[in-house]
Amino acid sequence: MQLQHEPYWHALLHYKKHRLNTQRVRSEILDDDFFLASDGRTNPASELQATLAAIFQDINEDTNQHASCRFIARTNWLEKQLTGLAEVRPRPACTLFEQWAEPEYLDSVSLVFASGYLGNPASFYGHILLKLNSNNPVKTHLQHQSLNYGAAVPDQENPFAYIIKGLFGGYQSTFSYGEFYKNSLTYGEHELRDLWEYQLNLTDGEVLQLTYHAWELIGRHHTYYFLKENCAFRMAQLLELIIDARLKPDLQPWAMPISVFHAVSGIEHHGQPLIRAIKLHPSRQHRFYQKYQQLNAAQQHAVAAIIHHDFRVQNFLEPLPSAEQQAQVLEALFDYIEFAYLGESVVIQQKKQGLLQARLMLPVLPPAPFPQPEQFPHQSTRPSMWQLQASHRSDKFIPGVRFRAAYYDLLTAQTGQPPFSALGMFDVTLAREEQRFVIQQFELLRIEQMNLSTTGLPADSGFAWKVALGYRSLTRHCSDCRHLYAEGGLGKAIHFQEYGIVYAMLDGRLHPAGEQLNLVSAVGRLGAIVDIHPGWRSQLEFGWSSYAQSGHQSYGWYRWHNRFGQSPDWDIRLSLDTTQDATQWTLSYSRYW
Repeated sequence: MQLQHEPYWHALLHYKKHRLNTQRVRSEILDDDFFLASDGRTNPASELQATLAAIFQDINEDTNQHASCRFIARTNWLEKQLTGLAEVRPRPACTLFEQWAEPEYLDSVSLVFASGYLGNPASFYGHILLKLNSNNPVKTHLQHQSLNYGAAVPDQENPFAYIIKGLFGGYQSTFSYGEFYKNSLTYGEHELRDLWEYQLNLTDGEVLQLTYHAWELIGRHHTYYFLKENCAFRMAQLLELIIDARLKPDLQPWAMPISVFHAVSGIEHHGQPLIRAIKLHPSRQHRFYQKYQQLNAAQQHAVAAIIHHDFRVQNFLEPLPSAEQQAQVLEALFDYIEFAYLGESVVIQQKKQGLLQARLMLPVLPPAPFPQPEQFPHQSTRPSMWQLQASHRSDKFIPGVRFRAAYYDLLTAQTGQPPFSALGMFDVTLAREEQRFVIQQFELLRIEQMNLSTTGLPADSGFAWKVALGYRSLTRHCSDCRHLYAEGGLGKAIHFQEYGIVYAMLDGRLHPAGEQLNLVSAVGRLGAIVDIHPGWRSQLEFGWSSYAQSGHQSYGWYRWHNRFGQSPDWDIRLSLDTTQDATQWTLSYSRYW
């Protein structure tokens, strides 16, 4: 029957074709005990024969070590291919699998997107989890099993070593499992990241099929690559077992978690959308914001007063007209303390003590459902971009093309990412000047975080900040004089009404000295970003560039950048950049994927 050549068999063993000789394969899984044949890592036929032999072995005292229990997905697939196998093979009791999966209660499977976290380079782009949903009446959704995939990084790893090893395969990664509350605690409570659960439209058989292979992968190791063979790649690979569609890129040298959700959102499965439902599990910070915004002005004033008086309730609740409003204030304060003093368990306990005494004197409130959003992460702009540009400067027409590998900028409409933030990587613009194409600018990395305050309360804000590494012109007099630079900025941003922000930033740059340019320069910026319309976001910025002890004079400038369009696949941009010497208009069309 040539089952050793079946794509599904190769998928179960995670075989990967050799780059030069496609007749040769090698499994991506590093664990020797994942293979039953001595050459099973590279020989699908040998591993198939060894698996069949192991399935027919006698049942020993530890039934969970039998091949039918260890490799339950392989066994299940072979039963479907080989008529009569299910009736004649030994049937050990797989108690460990039964306790973990509870297959009689399996209801559905969800992909979970953890929003981006700028506190860790490996989490900039978000994260993916797999959740096995149960209809066991004695369990809540927090007790459902989940599967995680990540690199095994030593504690206190040097950040530079962490980046280098992550890029070039210096770490092993593994599949781990745990009840969903553990992931909710890590991502939602400690890292303040929203969790977006996408429940999938799968048949009962497909749910069980996926669960079988998930069991086989627990504890198995791969080589980890930060850009490509990461959580997005592995979770997509697992889901592709049962979906006749590609969810991960083959040739593209990077894989983004959000791209998996973009792909899933466009798939029909058995004549129905693959996504059955989407639910937001809000972070600790998000829950606090929601509770605070539901309070009236008097209640918000009471919250601020209690915080400023070191959480002594005193007489601040008495002006509120009802016990229900007083209880709502205390409930919001509990969430504020957990958010504001994150990780300080002793301080949290001390701050809560007086509030608890006051809360026990008030009636129980009915549970308030968290309102679900209207926009979801898969509806945001796709992460990678090609852009065609047409510029006009000093009576010259300058065509150009821009490529950005990832991810979003201050004009991009995003859901599931920090608001009014930017995260760009490998962003290069080529322009045709003087009858030749030149690198107009290149940014290896750009991160901007406005750190906005939603409530105005202490601890609910921070400094706006920026870091960037790149190569471009840094002076107004010489557009051809481009330099490598490292840039950092610090400032403050505040909300402007309900539809924008205003900010002030001071940026400092380090760059090679020479050509009358010293080692250090600085830029002061005042700006605003406004959503004029759902399909029109505008940024206006005024700045002053200064050069320490160099031959270049300081000068002022302003820019006006606009994005038009709401599609995740494209937008149109119109920009004006002006100094006292030149004005440049640029019209561009961006295509995202």
